[in-house]
Amino acid sequence: MLRTESCVAWILLIILFVIGELGVIVNGSVEAGSDVEFKLNCACVLSTLLIVPLAMQLFLLNTTKGLRRMNKDEALDFYHMWSMIRLLLVSLCIAYNIIAYFMTLNTTGLLCALMGLAVSVYCLPTHKRVEEFMKIVESDFVVKND
Repeated sequence: MLRTESCVAWILLIILFVIGELGVIVNGSVEAGSDVEFKLNCACVLSTLLIVPLAMQLFLLNTTKGLRRMNKDEALDFYHMWSMIRLLLVSLCIAYNIIAYFMTLNTTGLLCALMGLAVSVYCLPTHKRVEEFMKIVESDFVVKND
């Protein structure tokens, strides 16, 4: 399920990029060298530097600290919820960077979007990661109930 949701997010981001390439997003609407371009580029860099690590840290904190009070089914639902929150935060950051790229035609937005895509590939859920997560849940649940 998580893989499918990740693929849907990537497809939507690709569609956004194609829309920009087709000129639906007004390409170069911000004048080069202007204050607006500078502010948009700064926002791209800051959003990538703040939101992406924040999403990763929120996921880590909430899926490790909250496990001690949950059974297996609750833990899987909790893992899914926080995976979706992480995917949403990273995808919104990437979408903003793509839009800023087409508005400014400056590669800063594109590079920040590519960094966000690299993180989303890193976060792609695998069967092995979910199994490791569930082993932690089961060991904490057994220790708690003994």
